[in-house]
Amino acid sequence: MIYLDYASTTPIDEEVLQTYVRIEKDFFANSSSIHKLGIESKYMLEKAKSEIKSLLDIPNHDLEFTYNATEANNMAIYGIANKYKSGKIITTKIEHPSVSGPMKDLEEKGYNVVYLDILPNGIIDLEQFKKELDKDTILVAIIWVNNIIGTIQPIGEVIRLMKDYPKAKLLVDAVQGLCKTVPDFSFNDVDMFTFSAHKFYGPKGVGCLVKKNGLELAPILRGSKASKALKPGTLSLAGIVACAKAIKKYYPLTKQNEQKVIKLWHYLYDNLKNNSKIIINTPLENISPYIFNISIPSMQSETLLRLLEQHQIYVSAGSACSSKQQIPEPTIFALSKSIERATHAIRMSLSSKVELQDLEKVVAVLNTI
Repeated sequence: MIYLDYASTTPIDEEVLQTYVRIEKDFFANSSSIHKLGIESKYMLEKAKSEIKSLLDIPNHDLEFTYNATEANNMAIYGIANKYKSGKIITTKIEHPSVSGPMKDLEEKGYNVVYLDILPNGIIDLEQFKKELDKDTILVAIIWVNNIIGTIQPIGEVIRLMKDYPKAKLLVDAVQGLCKTVPDFSFNDVDMFTFSAHKFYGPKGVGCLVKKNGLELAPILRGSKASKALKPGTLSLAGIVACAKAIKKYYPLTKQNEQKVIKLWHYLYDNLKNNSKIIINTPLENISPYIFNISIPSMQSETLLRLLEQHQIYVSAGSACSSKQQIPEPTIFALSKSIERATHAIRMSLSSKVELQDLEKVVAVLNTI
């Protein structure tokens, strides 16, 4: 089996799984309970939070744990929108559905939502951003590493441009970047960012909205008064501690693992670029090597996916969250303006756990197809 769908999800790391099981067994009490067992669970929760904040160097941020990054992105977007009731929101045409979906909803409710174009290199149009950013802007939502073509957006420059507009808050979807890409900006300068543990060998069912201390969001959920969090309810302590374990293990390895994956990415590129029937959608520069996207115009995405599956090669047709929909992939369309390329694209997402011989077989099968 050759698994090339790591951007959708990763298998849980064995040490992380052992941590999950241990916490689930030994600290099963509700962390909101005030008896001894609850206090012990609360201690483990705060310890996990502290470890994550220390690792990411975000002493001025708070962590709101969620079920996944989709929930975290929704909490951030609606939290700002419902707080101000109106205003301008700036986002891009290449966001994950967990951001683009709420944006369309807010647009229908009367908010002024501006969608930034991307240039031929897959990077947002910063000149357009400069023109749109003004005193009425309440939220800017820009993905750090695009989940379809892997382009890395200039978050550091966005932060610099926003300094003159303190009312506007920046939300960064960091799902495909955390533990994979070394940031060229400080997380401490970002108002809000989101991540999901299962993208870096942690457990499924644990996402997080990281927000600056003092940043008020209108809650979209109501529940027990025992929880002051934006998301009321019983937390998955085992999942949160296991998430911290995954970050503790893989965040320090970000650069080392990325160097290996760069070689894998270039192997795919070098061995597919001369095939006249294959269009490589991922640009050559400013990209995460973890994502490699191609189109074969003569073949629908799902058809190609099924053919590769026959060889026990597993890839995806766009985002796993929307891959079953027979519509042009928005990011590929925004990049190419071609419906054909956008309906014939597949994504191969890599990992440091992938070996070169795996890709040798993938290349051979693709060239045969």
